[in-house]
Amino acid sequence: SLLLLAHPTASGLSLHAVPRDAVQLEPLPSIDASRRLAAVRWTPAAHTEVLDGAAAQRLWDRTLDRASLSTSGQLIGLAQRMLDLSVDYVSQRKQFGKVIGSFQAVKHHLADLVTLIEFAKPVLYRAALASASGSANRAALVSHAKLASAEASWAAGRKGIQVHGAVGYTWEVDLQMFMKRAWVLDAAWGDRSFHRARLSDMVLDGDAALGPAAMLAL
Repeated sequence: SLLLLAHPTASGLSLHAVPRDAVQLEPLPSIDASRRLAAVRWTPAAHTEVLDGAAAQRLWDRTLDRASLSTSGQLIGLAQRMLDLSVDYVSQRKQFGKVIGSFQAVKHHLADLVTLIEFAKPVLYRAALASASGSANRAALVSHAKLASAEASWAAGRKGIQVHGAVGYTWEVDLQMFMKRAWVLDAAWGDRSFHRARLSDMVLDGDAALGPAAMLAL
């Protein structure tokens, strides 16, 4: 098996296809105990290089877009699951003789989550369509999707902890598992700061088409 690894160079970037036995994998701790992480140690060599310069950058950007899009879908699913768990919890937990889901403040928290998730879904669908059709605008749309889905999942975890209370952090409930996975995926393939800066650069440099007509065009 081969690993496709990127290496910064004077011309920008080079991509290498490196045999598995030519790299060292050092296991790393992860917030999400179900996700295995490792640092890859390797030495670039001329015989492993497959692309460099602009061609390597294009392939790497395309890989980043696909991985970010896939991660965005997972984040939306995690946000929805955390919302469902929170709704279920507040429908059963009682305080002052009433289920806490009957209190207006709790309802508002969860209603805000519904709005974030439902608004993030069409952003994700549009990015998926642009990616599948090869749209010139796909990179900007993918970064927008990663931002929207990450914001929704982060809010779902935060609001979930608020309505669960301290028990939300414990192994007694499932919320903490989905929240930790969302934290990890938020940082995967570019965190929110990365994609916000990437999208901003595209808009300001004129690489991203704007307006309704541009967003609806394939």
